[in-house]
Amino acid sequence: MGGFRNYSPVPLADMWDGYIGFFIRLSDGYGEWWWQANEHRLVLARALFWIDLKWFGGAGWFLTAVNYFLVGASVSLFWRILRDASATEKPVTGEILLGLLVTAWLFQWMQKDNLTWAYQIQFFLAQLLPLCALYWLHKSVVGIHAKRYFFIACSFGVASVGTMANGILVLPLMALYALIMRQGLVRIGLLATLSVVMIFLYFYNYFTPSYHSSPLQSFRENPSGVVQYVLLYLGSPFYYLSGEGKYSKLIAQAAALFLVGSSAWFAIQARRKPQESAFRLAVLFFILYIGGTALGTAGGRLIFGVDQALSSRYTTPALMAWSALLVLYAPSILAAINKARNTKYLLLLAVPGLLLSLLMIILQSRALQFHDDDLFERKIAALALELQIKDQIQVELIYPFIYPFVDELMPTAKMASARNLSIFGMYPFRDARGQLGTTVQASNLPACIGNLDTVEQIDGDARFVRVSGWVYSSIDKVQQQVVRFINRQNQVVGYALIGMPSLNVATAIDGKALLSGYRGYLLSDQVGGVLTQQAESQAGPSCRMQVNVPASLNSNGFDDELLGLEVVMADKCDGNIDSVNGETPSPATFPNSAKLRVSGWLAVSVDKATLPEAIYVVVTDAQGKRNYLRTHVKTRPDVGAYFKKPELSQSGFTTFGDISGLEGQYTLGLAMKEAGKIKLCPQFNIQATITK
Repeated sequence: MGGFRNYSPVPLADMWDGYIGFFIRLSDGYGEWWWQANEHRLVLARALFWIDLKWFGGAGWFLTAVNYFLVGASVSLFWRILRDASATEKPVTGEILLGLLVTAWLFQWMQKDNLTWAYQIQFFLAQLLPLCALYWLHKSVVGIHAKRYFFIACSFGVASVGTMANGILVLPLMALYALIMRQGLVRIGLLATLSVVMIFLYFYNYFTPSYHSSPLQSFRENPSGVVQYVLLYLGSPFYYLSGEGKYSKLIAQAAALFLVGSSAWFAIQARRKPQESAFRLAVLFFILYIGGTALGTAGGRLIFGVDQALSSRYTTPALMAWSALLVLYAPSILAAINKARNTKYLLLLAVPGLLLSLLMIILQSRALQFHDDDLFERKIAALALELQIKDQIQVELIYPFIYPFVDELMPTAKMASARNLSIFGMYPFRDARGQLGTTVQASNLPACIGNLDTVEQIDGDARFVRVSGWVYSSIDKVQQQVVRFINRQNQVVGYALIGMPSLNVATAIDGKALLSGYRGYLLSDQVGGVLTQQAESQAGPSCRMQVNVPASLNSNGFDDELLGLEVVMADKCDGNIDSVNGETPSPATFPNSAKLRVSGWLAVSVDKATLPEAIYVVVTDAQGKRNYLRTHVKTRPDVGAYFKKPELSQSGFTTFGDISGLEGQYTLGLAMKEAGKIKLCPQFNIQATITK
């Protein structure tokens, strides 16, 4: 259900270069299969990217389905491993219960970034294939199919190198395992040779990403940070299960220490009789592989802070490691269940499992949340790219690396549009740019009801303005998807997408009009005129009406008109500043040649779900002079869902302001406009130094 509710065909972040760009370059004859993506060589993922774009139109649903399939494959393999661990003739009740627990565990929604983001397919491959390699290597120790299993293990080991950077650890670990298990000089030599060859090929022409830290430097300069990062990485599932609260990091670190300690204890037990512990050692080597992954990630990413280890995408390897630990404990758990002959002991054994299951169910319920606002915003960002509009505020929702590289993404989007790749080959995006300026035939259509509510300047692109409003027709049985703005000469001068949640319209007009809001773009020379807004679906136009385009523009610049208004201190403001120039709010220094980007959310009252007339970022200098920076509404479905008040989904804000005229010490805060007054929020005081 979560996969359906979070599905979007719009490429996100790294997909623009690693997915769309890869396919374009490959089609143009460039050898892209082995080329780096950050520190990775995503050979297997790229094969699936190619299939998705070539055969499935680049809609992304195929890759998302493969994500879930790979999780299912991991579950299936762990059931098989549990079967080996229990060593019984047929599955007993306890084994089945453990299998069900592993199933629910591996499908946990905490890894939603990997489950719902088509590009993250390599995260599942990078855990599943090494586990397969080590599992079949253990199977090759004895048995009539030992040679066949060894060949299968080697194949998975080589394939692991083409998943992610951590895949290069697999073959050396396999060689070490073969050495401990005394599998013979031929096997050990073959695995060692494969290790050397694949590592050489991997690092041939390798370059270190410029924005990553050096692992050796991280280990040398901040060893405690590396340890914290690794512990948070390995314990991250329990950070989410404990509610991401005040003590959740400590719980995660304590859990990680338990994982490490338990693994060490099992390793000591296996070391005494390695020949009798082939299965246990294989599982331990997989946990060691995940530990090495965490350590390598810490070395390269510690520069982003230790909390980055808690990213949703990193929970997938951690979940796999904990599943492996459960397998190691499985014989003891099953033995304890068999020995517990009375209800008292059975309940004692069941309590931890029931508590864990309850926490998992609570967390998993997040998968049922709707994300219509967020998915709509992504579509508007894709529309901006199709129209080649440099709307930085909008586009950074799907390409957070956009600033200051505003021109970086446009060529890729233009080439993708010309080839009708991915979202650009789908209605209503296909050829939207080509329709601007075309003449449409006048027709007698039913009248819509609606309005063009706002017109905003776009910082960095004066050709267009950003518009929003709503349109609805009660007689239309098909969901309208597009608004075309048509001038008196019947020329298309603007294009917008329908589907933005509009609670006010739904309440005042018709409950069916909930998604009647629209947002899009209009040629700036149409400001102040009278236009026709025509609503349509893929089946064709359905209704039209005349609208007045406001002559006064809202912008994200400093608003001098507020200087004459009464300023008061608010008793309370409900909200938060989430980021300043892409970073967690903290005292910072940045040049005035840069843009000031601030985002967050603000409400008059979350209890009453009331929103201010406008939100401003307040930049106050050392003498107390205030500068008010206008903000742009950003939908925040997470806020609405958290407080269980859908109205608060419109409480988000973002701004992208020009601070070239400022220099010195400043304080960043928030203010809201209400009843003709400017109310300053007392709790926001972020120190900032603006330099030349």
